[in-house]
Amino acid sequence: MSKMAKTKKKGSFRRNVILTFVAISIISLGATGGISYFFVDLIGDFTTSESTTALQSQIQTNMDLTAEKTALVINQKLTNAESMIAALAEEAERLLSDESTYVPRRTYYDYFFEYGLPGEYPDDIAHDPNYDLNVSWTYSSWYVPPSTVADYQSYEDEKLARISNLDLMFQAVHEQLDFRWLYVAFKDTNMFINYPGSLLPIENRLIDPWYPTTDFFYTEVEAGEGAMVFVEPYFDPLEGVLLATIGRAIYFENGTLIGIVAGDITIADINQEILDVTVLTSGYAALVEGSLGQVVAHPEVPDEAYETGLPALTFVERNSDGSPALSSQNVDQIRSGSTGFLSYTRNGEDFILVYTPIGKANWICIIVVPVDEVLSAIPELETRIGEASTQATLFILTITIAGILIAAGVAIIISNQITGPLQYMMDLATKNVAAMIKQEPLDTLDLQVDTSYTSKDDEIGELARAFQGMLDSIKDDEPKQ
Repeated sequence: MSKMAKTKKKGSFRRNVILTFVAISIISLGATGGISYFFVDLIGDFTTSESTTALQSQIQTNMDLTAEKTALVINQKLTNAESMIAALAEEAERLLSDESTYVPRRTYYDYFFEYGLPGEYPDDIAHDPNYDLNVSWTYSSWYVPPSTVADYQSYEDEKLARISNLDLMFQAVHEQLDFRWLYVAFKDTNMFINYPGSLLPIENRLIDPWYPTTDFFYTEVEAGEGAMVFVEPYFDPLEGVLLATIGRAIYFENGTLIGIVAGDITIADINQEILDVTVLTSGYAALVEGSLGQVVAHPEVPDEAYETGLPALTFVERNSDGSPALSSQNVDQIRSGSTGFLSYTRNGEDFILVYTPIGKANWICIIVVPVDEVLSAIPELETRIGEASTQATLFILTITIAGILIAAGVAIIISNQITGPLQYMMDLATKNVAAMIKQEPLDTLDLQVDTSYTSKDDEIGELARAFQGMLDSIKDDEPKQ
């Protein structure tokens, strides 16, 4: 029984070699895999945090760029309008100077621009749906208070004959930039030259005439004393639209005031540049007047709301309970004349507001975007990074398990190379010892070590050759039969 028990232990060395090799592989590869997983997880968290911050920063940068580009477009439009009004003013001063060699041009009294009235009007007169009036694009019209159809001819003086030559330039300017109206107003007579030629909607010219020089737009432009003036947008009850006037006072060579040359741009034209701007899903642009923080253009303000004047930004950006969503400090920050951003809450929803000055007319472009839309891309980003981290973790786990399996296979091969020859020589020794104990003759094959082992040039070969020497001694000592 003891022999059998000893025989069962023959494989213990082989198992120990395999187990030792596999244990070392598991420890080393497991440690490497664990460290790799730790760094993958750490890098994933860091990447998520940094990417989220970068995404928020990029969205804000995009909002800044959108505001700046929108402001640049409006600025360019206003700059073009300013240069054209300046050219018209200079031409008007030349026409009215003593050196002018003007040729009188035909003029038309505004009252006769509607069909069916007994009077002269241009051949090209036609109804324009945008104005809802009969207009002429070749000639301007003129009006002097309190002139009527009965006495208008008495006002056809030299100044009117001179300034009517401006019609050609009016037409050229209008073809380049869509002014709603271009006009000249004279200080001394209140004569008003209007392009395109049309009827001025004055209900009673005799009882309640209109005096242009007392109107808001005129006094603002005249106060500029020859500098270009951007009049704060105002609702024109005659037109029923919100207008932005750009004008300059004009003077005789001796410095005496002549009047003003000006043009009107409808805020609807500006709105097209503002209200067509979309940022993310529901972000929007608006235009704010800088002196009082009043709204010039805003997607939530209909045209009819301007009849009572420009609404305050705090009135437009308000909560459903009527309380302002923007504080007076917020409005002061927007009106500061610099570019920046702020956060505010409206009806429980957080918003980011970016603002930048237009550079003309003291207007400010703002871009408003809900914070939820800014952050909506972050969960998707985190999911993608998480998926990438999971794939990296699975890859590391697969490599680790494959490495352990390969290490086990290598351990078996190496253990076989070490324990195989030992097992072979142990078997030979066992057979020979058993035969000697039983006093049986020794088998010649059992006294010869396999030459594949004795021929090795390593420790196994040395052991096999030494073992062969021992067997040779046993064979020499064996009694001769």
